[in-house]
Amino acid sequence: MGGLVNIHLRNSNESDRTNRFNRRSTLAQPLIRGHYGCHKVLVSLWLRWDQTGLALYRDCDMPRTNGNGGATPTKIATFAAYQKMVEQTDERKQRTVALMGLVGEIGDLHSMMKKLLLQRDNPSFRTELREEFGDVLWYLTSLASLYKIPLQEIAEANAEKAESLYTAGGVIVFDEGYPADERLPRKFVVNFYEKPLDRGVYVKISVNDVVIGDALTDNAHEDDGYRYHDVFHLAYAAILGWSPVTRSLLKRKRKSNSKIDEVEDGARAAIIEEAVSILIFNQAQERGFYTDASSIDIALLKTIRRMVNGLEVKACTAKQWQKAIHQGYAAFSALKEGNGGDVVVDLDLQTIHVRPSSNGNAA
Repeated sequence: MGGLVNIHLRNSNESDRTNRFNRRSTLAQPLIRGHYGCHKVLVSLWLRWDQTGLALYRDCDMPRTNGNGGATPTKIATFAAYQKMVEQTDERKQRTVALMGLVGEIGDLHSMMKKLLLQRDNPSFRTELREEFGDVLWYLTSLASLYKIPLQEIAEANAEKAESLYTAGGVIVFDEGYPADERLPRKFVVNFYEKPLDRGVYVKISVNDVVIGDALTDNAHEDDGYRYHDVFHLAYAAILGWSPVTRSLLKRKRKSNSKIDEVEDGARAAIIEEAVSILIFNQAQERGFYTDASSIDIALLKTIRRMVNGLEVKACTAKQWQKAIHQGYAAFSALKEGNGGDVVVDLDLQTIHVRPSSNGNAA
């Protein structure tokens, strides 16, 4: 049973080292302290010989023993427990080291995913992938600890963010409890119709044959249809329950509450809504006018949510914004193609759709 075992360790800064240890030892012994792997993290390496053979461990991997001499698996019940373990096993405790280690492990994970594409039937892939995820998690946790941010806090904040971005959301009534003449109608029809001009056409809109708002042109060198952009505000009203512009057009401002009238229904809120509309419109053509809802990417939705932060509509999710944009552009395309039409707005169903004009205004 006697004999010597050669263990080769490759260091990123040094040549191969050969260390000899007596195989008979049944106790874990410190093997070497120094740079480990490609990330230059100072750890202790341990040699252990038991019934299963010879094994090499880092400090954080060193198995504990139960009463029978076997290894006792580490049980992690909470984020806090895992973070404490990482703090205890992180000997360097340097932000740069943790960051470089994280980048390196993500690189290893990338290489493993590439290998998966080439070796789809690799039976050990799940185990290897779990190990890579663990290494990424260790360095990420180390970095969080060095900035004194608990993992639990990170997880809770991220869960709240994910819910606010991706959940479908429900019908929100921002004007509930206000007088009837200060509430948006739950269902109404807006007629869009074109009239000729010497330099093109303009669009007017009406509700119950009463013209509302100003006549609009594209205000552009080329015909891009922006004269129909009020339909975007109607989409926000239908799906989000929010549109200071629509409230102004329908004369449904909440004047019984002076603060709400000033902040939520006033000029600043309306300007923000117009800015959101032009931001979305300026990206519409290159994204196929959002005929596919998936073309409305999360970066755009995050920007919109930052723009409306501080207004009541911040309660709406990114998914609701995505739905409003998608339906709004479907209606916009139908109006432009048909040179006008009726837009049916339903706040309870959170829908808008276009039908042929019923009052003969369309050109």
